[in-house]
Amino acid sequence: MIFGITSFLLIVALNLRLTFGRYLKTLPEGKRKINSENLKGYISWIVSWKKSFLKLERWDRCLDYLIAWGQKKFQGWTAWVFYGLALSYIYLALSGFIFAWFVPRGLFGFPLLLHVAAGALFAICLTIILFIKARVYLPEKIAEAASKESDGFFCLLLGKSLPRVYFQAVAFWVFVLAGFLLVSSTLGSMLPYFNYPAQIFFFHLHRWSSLASVLAACLAIDVMIVE
Repeated sequence: MIFGITSFLLIVALNLRLTFGRYLKTLPEGKRKINSENLKGYISWIVSWKKSFLKLERWDRCLDYLIAWGQKKFQGWTAWVFYGLALSYIYLALSGFIFAWFVPRGLFGFPLLLHVAAGALFAICLTIILFIKARVYLPEKIAEAASKESDGFFCLLLGKSLPRVYFQAVAFWVFVLAGFLLVSSTLGSMLPYFNYPAQIFFFHLHRWSSLASVLAACLAIDVMIVE
């Protein structure tokens, strides 16, 4: 119950913050403030934006955009690694959180078997992505990229834009760390060497790591993928 409520609120809150920041960037710089006028404008903007997803062509454009982004950022066969990571993660997140929120028993049966299979694919793809992209988000690379960046991530508290590469690095490393905690907790719960309290620990570690990974994925979509 606590996990379901907390995870739902955090995911909704983060996405509201990210979309509100994008709405503010459509306004002149002097009007980028939190006030009733901007909140009303944001509500109208987000409602019209969400309605567009009721049309199939909107989903087609999103898929085409994701495929093109993968081909741009990952060369050759590595693009398929990214697609494998994305597809497996989408199923893992949807199946995990839908069952956590709406099914008291939790994940079981055939969806659980698919969840385990998707987890294996996710672990392989994540490891390859780590070897390919980790050096891009090393401290010296981040500092160099930040000095060249012109379009930043708008920070509501400071009222100004900060280099997006900082948030990209946070999203990348949190996602990687959470991903390996997910894999480790799954393997730990499958091995016959741990007692019942350890199994309970792995269960909760898996749940909270999944929440961290989803929050990191939401941030990554905003600061890395969507222009």
